[in-house]
Amino acid sequence: MIGRWAFGTAALMLAPSVQAHVTLSPAQGVAGARQVYVVRMPNERRVDTVALDLQIPAALRVTGLQQAPGWTLVIDRDATGAIVAVHWTGALPPDQYVEFGLMAVNPATAAELRLSARQTYANGEVVAWNGEVGSRTPAPRVTIAAVAAPMDHSGH
Repeated sequence: MIGRWAFGTAALMLAPSVQAHVTLSPAQGVAGARQVYVVRMPNERRVDTVALDLQIPAALRVTGLQQAPGWTLVIDRDATGAIVAVHWTGALPPDQYVEFGLMAVNPATAAELRLSARQTYANGEVVAWNGEVGSRTPAPRVTIAAVAAPMDHSGH
């Protein structure tokens, strides 16, 4: 019994230092590839999350969005019709998370892409997930790797 209590106490002491944030998965992609990404948004507050606004970098061409049950979405497009932002609204209770799927075409060259996300809570609080890696509010990001050149096997 003491072992269980000690473990529970240790977990509770660690909990405040673990900060949930909006993430993009996978964190790596291949240049020029069609890829499915998942935006994961946890709710780490004691009130519902009611909205997520996601800014899409111009280099990432979003071609489709997955419908998330209980959430509505509004798409912003630029003059060429490219998706530049997505706004989801719904209700995400505390201690839960939701995932939003994106189909996209990665840029043709290697790149570090940073998306900007704004999470809004029912009490009006807004958290901007647009910081650097290691900050309290890191932006969702993906590293696009160059396509490996095919090996030349013609010169035996």
